[in-house]
Amino acid sequence: MFKINTKADTNAAQRQAKTTPLVDDYEISNKVLGLGINGKVVQCANRKTKQKYALKVLLDNPKARREVDLHWRASGCRHIVNIIDVYENTYGGNKCLLVVMECMEGGELFQRIQDNADGNFSEREAAQIMHEICIAVHYLHSRDIAHRDLKPENLLYTSNDKDAILKLTDFGFAKETFVKDTLQTPCYTPYYVGESLIVYKYL
Repeated sequence: MFKINTKADTNAAQRQAKTTPLVDDYEISNKVLGLGINGKVVQCANRKTKQKYALKVLLDNPKARREVDLHWRASGCRHIVNIIDVYENTYGGNKCLLVVMECMEGGELFQRIQDNADGNFSEREAAQIMHEICIAVHYLHSRDIAHRDLKPENLLYTSNDKDAILKLTDFGFAKETFVKDTLQTPCYTPYYVGESLIVYKYL
């Protein structure tokens, strides 16, 4: 059974994957909410409460387990998308990790940037966005986790309200920073990568 890293999280004993069928607890819809680095995200709903959630489907492998481990450990932050449940199930004929997360109905920061009528944010709005991002990053770094893929597509709003909370998601590139040489491999989304990283890659 998959458990998160108990050395790094004092609440780890309370968090372990379920092996019962996810469909016993949740209804899965065909509505695709997004595509992450390692898997797609669809909408689901709790059968008892009818509360909507996001379901991320990951093929069960060491990389996926690391992603879930690090994201689950970071879920205590107000500005990081919260993991509700994790299931070890067979899905589509494959052994998978099914990750149930809070449903971020406000969409991506990227979409808000595109939808902004005058093409920019006020200084106050931009400062608020950066403040919320920095809270999430500081929380991760205080727990020896590097996200390594900060971009507008990985920042989601809780609702469409103007004062909605911005949260970080998608830990597909994330790694622990205290493991020796763990951050030596360049990884990035091309549109957002710093010039120094590209130069480093081709030296």
